[in-house]
Amino acid sequence: MLLQFADLKAFAEQVAARLRVSAETSAGASFRQRAFVATHLILGVLPFGVLPVLLALGRAPSALDLAAFALSVAPILIALQLSRSGDLDRACALSAVAFASFATCVGAVQGGLASAATAWLALPLIESALSGGRRAVWAAASASAAAFAALALVSVAGGAPAPDASALAVAGVLVASVYGVALAARTALTLGAAEHAQRERGALADLFAGSVADLVTRHGPNGAVSFASPAARAMLGVEPRELLGGGLLARIHIADRPAFLQALAAAKDSHGPRAVEVRLRRDPQDGRVGAPSFIWTEMRPLPPAAAMGAELVAVFRDVSERKAHEEALVAARDEARQANVAKTRFLAHMSHELRTPLNAIIGFSEILSDDELCRLAPERRADYAALIHRSGAHLLEVVNSILDMARIESGAFAILPEPCEAAPIVGHCVSLMALKAQAAGVRLSAHVDPEVAEIHADRRALTQILINLLANAIKFTPRDGEVWVEVRSRHKGLALSVRDTGVGIAPEDIGRLGEAFFQADAGYGRRHEGAGIGLSVVRGLVALHNGEMQVESSLGRGTRVTILLPADCRGGASVVTSMPRAEASLGLANEPQTLRMKRRA
Repeated sequence: MLLQFADLKAFAEQVAARLRVSAETSAGASFRQRAFVATHLILGVLPFGVLPVLLALGRAPSALDLAAFALSVAPILIALQLSRSGDLDRACALSAVAFASFATCVGAVQGGLASAATAWLALPLIESALSGGRRAVWAAASASAAAFAALALVSVAGGAPAPDASALAVAGVLVASVYGVALAARTALTLGAAEHAQRERGALADLFAGSVADLVTRHGPNGAVSFASPAARAMLGVEPRELLGGGLLARIHIADRPAFLQALAAAKDSHGPRAVEVRLRRDPQDGRVGAPSFIWTEMRPLPPAAAMGAELVAVFRDVSERKAHEEALVAARDEARQANVAKTRFLAHMSHELRTPLNAIIGFSEILSDDELCRLAPERRADYAALIHRSGAHLLEVVNSILDMARIESGAFAILPEPCEAAPIVGHCVSLMALKAQAAGVRLSAHVDPEVAEIHADRRALTQILINLLANAIKFTPRDGEVWVEVRSRHKGLALSVRDTGVGIAPEDIGRLGEAFFQADAGYGRRHEGAGIGLSVVRGLVALHNGEMQVESSLGRGTRVTILLPADCRGGASVVTSMPRAEASLGLANEPQTLRMKRRA
């Protein structure tokens, strides 16, 4: 018997395997069809094994008995019809009609409504609800209702005999029991297959989400995260579970949260995908200690699919590198614009710097060369000659500064380090600038710490640095002001400071000190002459010595420029191929502002 049942099961599985399945049929529906065919084939074959036993124990079959037997084997025909058409709804409807008719036949000879067959009428409803669609449910309900009405009519008419233990009754109970067991088995198999398919879909979704570098999240109706892909580890340095609920929103920069929520709302309302750039907080990776940083991401929420209900999917892509490139392009554009403005200002200022002394040279030289105009006192002619000489010296100074700056920026300015002491250089520069300070009404003093050691530096470059700093300090210090020069020893080098009580520098201008041709007072009504290249030359010469320039200034309080030089510059670069960078530390408006300039790495 067990061997025969195994053969029957194998035959049913072979028939189910040849089931015609439409290409549009889902995996779950295909499994339900195969389970329906297998169970109905087994259910239809069992009556043939029971019939000989019932005939041996009972009476000769009547027409009603034969009808009931034919209906009990109808599942075979229904299974074969489903294997050819693939229409599960129709098969469920036919199965419900056949079983309801079978129950009617059994109930008609077993007491009508009082028989157990009345309870069997619920089985087709359960089968159609689990296996079929709406059409099958309506067909099963109609068949059960018709069977119930027939049994009620038989009971009212009094044609239903009292229940007995006839062969048909025993067969009916057996068929109904097998039908119920088959229905339960199909239900268990269908639920198990659904759970297995769900696990496979989940595993496939996890595999897909984990194979891409983008962070994929699923959001509920209120925006809470219900799923986050494993890419969260590489992108944000956190486990995906830390982004669930409100964890993702907490990591979005507070300034970007409104745009994020608006994008989710737009996608939820089926307005289509809307890309928005937000900053996400990233934790230090590899267990390193440090402050968290923010990365730029492009978030693109997708409208919810019909199978997902109100949930929607969002994809986050790291665009930090692209944003860095964009910021670099913007910075380069702004720098080019500033350079263009600086060039225009330079041309305007330089024309003034050159035209004034040239006019003086041409005008006074014409006076001296004209016989009629030259009938002047010797003292007046001497003054005119002195004016021509000063104008020429000024022109030479401007041209030399421009040439020095060009040589420094082009990398053609070489330094020659040699042993030198600071005191003689400071004394020489102070004596050179003493007359200019006296003419401006500015007190000039100097102090060199006796402990300052000898350093290896370019003597000519140091002299030019100090003269330029003193010239700037005297120029921007009002009458009765003071300028101090101080040299003190520092670790492995010296610090040269020039401090004045001049007008100071505005906070918005201090960050640009040392740029070529930049002047804090750059308007045409400026009170001080100059081409704006003195500090640029100083900045380049300090960089050639691998030194550092610090500027501290406050409006109305004066300025302090400090040059930090190493004790030995011989190991440094002989030329500067790029200008040093400026680092500004800005405080309150009434506090001194600091600028540090170092050589680029």
